[in-house]
Amino acid sequence: MQVAIIGGGITGLAAAYELSTRGIPFVLLEESARTGGLVRTEHVEGCTVDAGADSMLATKPAAIDFCEELGLGPRLMSQTPPRAAFVYARRRLHSLPSPSVFGIPTTWSGLGTYDLLPPSARRRLAANLEPDRRFQSAVGFPQTSVPGTRSDPGDQSVADFFRQHFGPATVGLIAEPLLGGIHSGDVEQLSIDAVAPAFAQRVRAGQLFTPSSKPTAPGDGMFKALRGGMSELVAAVERRLPDGCIRLKSGVRSVTRTPGAGNAWRVAYEGGGFDATAVILACPTFAAAQALQIADPVLSELCAEVRYASTVSVALVWPRERVAHPLEGSGFVVARRYNSLRITACTWVSSKWQERASPGNVLLRAFLGGIPDPEAVTLSDAQLLDIAVRDVSSVLSTSGEPTTARVYRWNRAGAQHNVGHAERQKQIDTRLQAHPGLFVGGSGFRSIGVPDCVADGRAVARRVAEYVGLRST
Repeated sequence: MQVAIIGGGITGLAAAYELSTRGIPFVLLEESARTGGLVRTEHVEGCTVDAGADSMLATKPAAIDFCEELGLGPRLMSQTPPRAAFVYARRRLHSLPSPSVFGIPTTWSGLGTYDLLPPSARRRLAANLEPDRRFQSAVGFPQTSVPGTRSDPGDQSVADFFRQHFGPATVGLIAEPLLGGIHSGDVEQLSIDAVAPAFAQRVRAGQLFTPSSKPTAPGDGMFKALRGGMSELVAAVERRLPDGCIRLKSGVRSVTRTPGAGNAWRVAYEGGGFDATAVILACPTFAAAQALQIADPVLSELCAEVRYASTVSVALVWPRERVAHPLEGSGFVVARRYNSLRITACTWVSSKWQERASPGNVLLRAFLGGIPDPEAVTLSDAQLLDIAVRDVSSVLSTSGEPTTARVYRWNRAGAQHNVGHAERQKQIDTRLQAHPGLFVGGSGFRSIGVPDCVADGRAVARRVAEYVGLRST
């Protein structure tokens, strides 16, 4: 019998590729009319528009290595310098210091010129970055804990972590626009150890601030993109898969034990059903919850507990001469407590990546929605466009209407790794032990971002290969 992969996003595609390389037959079932999930690229009037994810974090090599393996190495490109990023607060753009990590400077010069924070907040931040207690006393903010000696704080929210280590001012000015914005979430609920584990570990160990920090080399960068957009990754995977293995518009209704067939699974979907020796649930957790209601109501309920955010991205094209701002950098995030903008961020796509806009034009992407603004996704295209143009124009001083605009809705697309997510995943893994041949993977379970989804999908497929007793030739 074959393996069933439920979900055709990046996790499901990575799992399919891994099974294919090992000669294991499978069927991939995707509810929508296309694969790729949050990866979708359109070519509009000479512009390359990524509607969802537009790049891959280079410090997590799984996605970059995957591209190389698929023959996409020559298509990879680094972000165009300068790579400056900004926070919009109090009606102006504030440059994030370089080097910094999630908006926290890692050098004295970066901290000293960080005008996003008031002087009192910078002194408070300095006290927790500098382990010398004489310095802490001099600036009037004794450190709340000694690096490397504090007991395990448990699962902390992003907001609580920033308050404790960097002071309350950093929550609204740094944590909310950056980490909250990246994950479309509420920093009072997001888990710091889930969304930024390496950062949290460095801060708790007192290893974030180093006076000798070196700037990023000009030819490098934290992110990589594909020249024709991220859909090149999806297309490259599909080309490597066997003919007929993908079934679109095939939403799964249930996954149950096949009566009288040992550990086999019966997969029922729109249009039919089949028996599978193993099942990979690489779909959103709410879809997994629905599929597992009969097989395991407790496991179904655990999956249903994961919260999802709905977001909107709006692509805007203007002639270059109609945008007064120099657009030197990658874009800005919005500290929403400190202004009246409704957008959460704006990426300067044509400044960030080469050949994204047609000659003489600039391509921008504005973002709305998320947990703090759940109603945004319900607005009409015209309303969303009006908000995006108004807010972007107020910051970048554009004139006239954009010559091209596209609105992309992402309903229940952003899994929220809130406080308690790691413990829930442990409970899910425990329940799965009672169901041989049933596996889960993807952003609603263990992964955040394209690299994690690639790594998780391939790792799950390797476990499936071990389960079915097959090996790579």
